[in-house]
Amino acid sequence: MEAWQKPETIILWIIIVGIFLVVLLTAIIFLVRAIFKKILKAKEKEAKTQLAYQQNLLETTIKTQEIERHRIAADIHDGLIGKLTAIKMEQEIKQQDQKTIDALHESINIARRISHDLSPPLIEFTKLPELIKELLYPWEQHIIINTMYDIREETNDTDDFKVQITRIIQEIITNIVKHANATQMHLHLKQTKNYMALSICDNGKGYDTTKKSKGLGTKNIETRVQYLKGNYKVKSTLGKGTFNILLFKN
Repeated sequence: MEAWQKPETIILWIIIVGIFLVVLLTAIIFLVRAIFKKILKAKEKEAKTQLAYQQNLLETTIKTQEIERHRIAADIHDGLIGKLTAIKMEQEIKQQDQKTIDALHESINIARRISHDLSPPLIEFTKLPELIKELLYPWEQHIIINTMYDIREETNDTDDFKVQITRIIQEIITNIVKHANATQMHLHLKQTKNYMALSICDNGKGYDTTKKSKGLGTKNIETRVQYLKGNYKVKSTLGKGTFNILLFKN
């Protein structure tokens, strides 16, 4: 019997081939894992880049909107209100028709309210609860508003944060008044050292959140919440109203 035909030699070759196959298979596995990790890292980097681009685009869009709002508010305040006031004073001096004077007075108040809504005055000196109270006042003519301010600890909110929160509240109330057929709404603001929570609910007709497509107002709310890196949820039941929940970490 030749040496290569001996059982010991055959077993030895089988072991060598087996070890070779195991090493080869291990090398292939490590290579595949390395390639897979590289692909995942590349996709993760691409996703982060895309997310950063979207966040930057979002911030730029919102800041541009606020700059334009501020410009329009200034034009209304310095231009339109000034001219209306001058005309009103002229009518009063000449003792013209009182109805015209009253109409001018009402127009000035409307223009001033629009200007304030577009760009709240003295926002840097006003706390968020006070801004919300001023915001709600005109809406109280259309709907009963119950409020609760649970301020555990006052925070130094930035002007930008306060502006965005007022914009969000404006959008939610506009949706309630225009679409919900509600007679009452409740606003609850809670501020602590670690977070700020805002809930707004109404007794309106409600809607099916799984079927109804998002309108422009809802999209604007989500955009601003995303800009502030917060969380926003809507719960609604047909015939039982809608519950808006917003949470922002400090």
